[in-house]
Amino acid sequence: MRPDESLQLGALYDALRTPAPMPADPAQLTGWMARVEADAALTGLISRVLNSGTATTAEVTDAQALFEENGTAADPARVARAYDLLHRNAD
Repeated sequence: MRPDESLQLGALYDALRTPAPMPADPAQLTGWMARVEADAALTGLISRVLNSGTATTAEVTDAQALFEENGTAADPARVARAYDLLHRNAD
């Protein structure tokens, strides 16, 4: 992975480490929890990859499916770019 790609993933990791505040409306809680789960899956993959670990194509695909189904608290285009990077660097 190129240094600029590592920086891009690291910046997204920092942005996702703290989930969006829990909604006050209980009707929105399920969607919020699903987004937190999707963001946590991506954060875990980024952490592993940046710390000299690896991620398999299946792991990246599974996490991306959560994002596509449930959304993200971050900028969706930025998250999509991160998944492209992770797919290119997956084992």
